[in-house]
Amino acid sequence: MSSKLNTPPEANNEARNVGRRTFLKMMAAGAAASALAACAAGAPAEMAAPAAAPTAVPTPEAVATGAGMMRPGGSPQRGGTLRTAFGVTMSHFDAHQGGGTHVLSHMYNNLVRNNLVDGLRTIIPDLAESWEVGDGGLSYTFALREGVTYHDGEPFSAQDVVATFNRIIDPPEGIVSPLKANFTFVDSVEAVDDMTVRFNLNSPRPFFLNLLTPTNALIYSKKSLEEHNYDLREVIAPGTGAFRFVDHLPAEKWIMEANPDYWDPELPYVDGLEMLHVPAWSDRGTAVLTDQADMSWNVAKETWDEGKNRPDSVQANQLANFGAYWVFINNREAPFDDPRVRKAIHLAVSKQNLAAAFGTQELINITRWVPQGDPYATTPEELSTMPGYRAEKDEDVATAQQLLADAGYGDGLEGIELLAAAGPQGELLAPAFQDMLKRQLNIETDIRIVERALLGSEQQSGNYQLMVHTRGHSVSDISPRGNLWWATGGSQNFGGYSNPDFDTLLSSVDVELDVETRTGQIADAQNLLDENPPEYLVGYTYHLPMWNNRVKGLALDSRIFAEWGRMETVWIDPDA
Repeated sequence: MSSKLNTPPEANNEARNVGRRTFLKMMAAGAAASALAACAAGAPAEMAAPAAAPTAVPTPEAVATGAGMMRPGGSPQRGGTLRTAFGVTMSHFDAHQGGGTHVLSHMYNNLVRNNLVDGLRTIIPDLAESWEVGDGGLSYTFALREGVTYHDGEPFSAQDVVATFNRIIDPPEGIVSPLKANFTFVDSVEAVDDMTVRFNLNSPRPFFLNLLTPTNALIYSKKSLEEHNYDLREVIAPGTGAFRFVDHLPAEKWIMEANPDYWDPELPYVDGLEMLHVPAWSDRGTAVLTDQADMSWNVAKETWDEGKNRPDSVQANQLANFGAYWVFINNREAPFDDPRVRKAIHLAVSKQNLAAAFGTQELINITRWVPQGDPYATTPEELSTMPGYRAEKDEDVATAQQLLADAGYGDGLEGIELLAAAGPQGELLAPAFQDMLKRQLNIETDIRIVERALLGSEQQSGNYQLMVHTRGHSVSDISPRGNLWWATGGSQNFGGYSNPDFDTLLSSVDVELDVETRTGQIADAQNLLDENPPEYLVGYTYHLPMWNNRVKGLALDSRIFAEWGRMETVWIDPDA
């Protein structure tokens, strides 16, 4: 029961010459949020915080006990329904093909996960009870949790993990696998026995465990996959999670109930979840302020400010985020198949102006391809003097205009479509970007608005020229991001970007162990992306969660980054 990938023999030989001591040195110097693998049963993997992360320390009671059993601080009480306010529509229900895991993940588990009760500071067991790292970081063996069942009564086993990751790594025909490029270094996934699974790597990665923690790295049952020909887009498949599906009213809400047979008998504390569809960020904040909802992961800055002024009833926080706003560019279509046109946009459009235009909704950092908080990120001081990032635009605009002229578009362009989501992206970011393209480069665009849930399918199908959208990754290091997004053929490289120089350099970054050498390589990689941009980076963001004082157990006040997803440790304090 394994999935064998085609890896050049020389790559395997080179990787297997990496000794355990060298691998451990690499792990010690790894990127932000890289994990130290736990070899003892139930030991959590420590995770380095982004530089800008909050420094609050969780209470001693907020820990994972035993084999990853999460217990929030305080005196959790049972009962009640948690009401949330954020966008909950999606075009399909397959988490591995892009379905909305901010909703779906409540019904499922991962192998390992970020710890909800210590502010996501550690990686802890989930469906895996423990794991061991062997062969100098080339194998990860997971002992699976006994007695777990799916919501349809089927028992969980290693065969489910193998089937899940085989579909991700080597998807059947007709299946889109956005996570595929995360695991290009995995040779095989094998069931050692019914309750043990092993991942065999062709080269070590210090952040491998982090790649298993995102909410879309959840485990499906082999039975569900086989019954539906490995395509779950039209199916709400049974999971092993703390909540079970009850109802879905499109463009209105999702309803879930507590799973009475959850493998952790202590959880969940609430009776259910009612996730309201509230696409506008200002409305999300208003819903919390007026007690129509208990919490939101991200509200408009203007309502967040109001929440900060009401500490007697509401709390709010600002969370570092490894997600960003982008204007995706379809590199396959003229005129954007010409790097000079893409670089002209990179130089001429002011990131500072876009951040200001969006300031009432969400805070945007002026950042480069590697986000702030990663040890290899370009400093704000350096950015302030760099073309394309500096506030002073006269020289950049002149260079951009010359690039367009050299590409044969000296008189500008017209009839270009700019796709954006309904709501603040379409009402604020897209018009601001449109205005600067016109004023600086005489590029005329027409804005097309769609429901945000449809942007992903439009992007995957290539049905766009320019698209305002968001994208992020749970790991800040450029290696997994670059292989997903910008490497030729990357599984989320929907714009068709191809830069052989970048591909060659990225393959070196992937396996480089020396920190100083890697620092230089990543700087060179970012320079290549500036010179030949795949898309336009607006900037990485902060998320602005807001919640009623009754909401406890999620460490929202001390998280080190934003994660939209599972909430099985939440409890409602009627006395708060």
